[in-house]
Amino acid sequence: MNNQEEKTVEQRAIIDEPMYDSKTREYGKGYSPDNGVTRIVQEGTDGRHYHQDTDAGRISELVFDSFKLKSPNGTIWKVSIDDGGNLIKEKEES
Repeated sequence: MNNQEEKTVEQRAIIDEPMYDSKTREYGKGYSPDNGVTRIVQEGTDGRHYHQDTDAGRISELVFDSFKLKSPNGTIWKVSIDDGGNLIKEKEES
């Protein structure tokens, strides 16, 4: 190989393939943005999986009537807004 030739690195697109998520170890279909080093599962047996660090920008573009948040102690809260712009929060009973 001379100096003008580029070294080719073999890579394979990993998209919508069965895998274990690198962080959660959950099994499902997902993708890898870095040729298999990191694996991100997007679909599992329980439905669509969303990830704070990779999906936040895409989710924030959607409009919701309400959503659920988890407090540090594990309490689940349903949060919505009324026509006057006031937040309405309801504690989910377990």
